[in-house]
Amino acid sequence: MKSYIKKTKILISVFQEFGIPLTGKRKLMQFYSEIPVDRFYVEGILFELESRLGVLLEDEENILIQSPLDVINAFKSKALA
Repeated sequence: MKSYIKKTKILISVFQEFGIPLTGKRKLMQFYSEIPVDRFYVEGILFELESRLGVLLEDEENILIQSPLDVINAFKSKALA
């Protein structure tokens, strides 16, 4: 249980560091159109999360990521399990 909470805090803190909101409907906002970032910015978020959580996402999973919720779900299935 402590590990789950710790990893969830890491996930939240990385999004806060990158200035991406996770509350309410904002977690459903689309990268690139509703959140004005480019692919390198999103790759930076993914890299930080992979580094801090010790999890490596597959390229196929990276391509499908379009919103903060997609990132959460991708890492939830691997790191928070």
